[in-house]
Amino acid sequence: MAEKGLSARGPLAGEIRMHFVKRCDRSIAYDLYRHGNSRISASQPNDEHLPYYFLISTGGGYTEGEQYLQEVTLDASTHAILTTQTPNYIYKCENGKTTRQDCIVHVGESALCEYYFDETIPYGKALFNQYSTFYLSDHAKLILTDGLTSGYDQNGEDFCFHKIGIRSRIYRNETLLFNDFLLVDPRRDPMKQLGYFEGYSNFNSVTIIDEDLNDQKVKAFREILDQMETSSLCGLSAIESEGLVLRVLGMSADENRRVMERLIRAYRTSIGLTPLSLRKGPHSMAI
Repeated sequence: MAEKGLSARGPLAGEIRMHFVKRCDRSIAYDLYRHGNSRISASQPNDEHLPYYFLISTGGGYTEGEQYLQEVTLDASTHAILTTQTPNYIYKCENGKTTRQDCIVHVGESALCEYYFDETIPYGKALFNQYSTFYLSDHAKLILTDGLTSGYDQNGEDFCFHKIGIRSRIYRNETLLFNDFLLVDPRRDPMKQLGYFEGYSNFNSVTIIDEDLNDQKVKAFREILDQMETSSLCGLSAIESEGLVLRVLGMSADENRRVMERLIRAYRTSIGLTPLSLRKGPHSMAI
């Protein structure tokens, strides 16, 4: 299924392509390709010997009008872990040109893709669209994170960016399971009011797609979160067909990550996986 709208994409400032296959009962990276400002780390060590990579922007952030593409394929029965090395910094767009990133992921039958996007941190006047589309085959599983902060401005003001769109679509075969579009423009949207950031500075989301998730399991995960002492607000909901989504609002990115970590760790444990540390320095997540 071709992703609509990609024909509007301009020349690429950075590109990543990754293909994971099954060999001798292990998942391995069969093909890795990077171009321009995008880099792929060496595979990070982990207890389960899974392919685990950081996706890196060499400029430390995205500049005005740049276009990026990530395409990832997991063959049947494979398991791969991907994460951004740092938050996605979107530099100011003084000339009104929108920065864009497309992410297209195909997850084969009975495969598991863990894709941990760090939050987007926009500078003043930033314009950014991120379009992520996941195509899952039968029995494939997905863990996906993303987020948005109030941004950075040299004068210390919050929400000085211009417009941010973060869209995630998840399909099972050709059926749309989940369509999430966070679209905010502080020039017209009351970002600190009800229905937006409600006085908080950090928003994060965790989406898990798994055919075996049911209301009982979602309730058990909700009880685990309810036992936490946290300054962040969070809500966990079942997706109508198969899966769940966690929303977190807080004043601290680290505290939001702690809530996300608790859910992801509980889910990974429930499917027989060991804890995993996303090694990114002092603010690492241990999932």
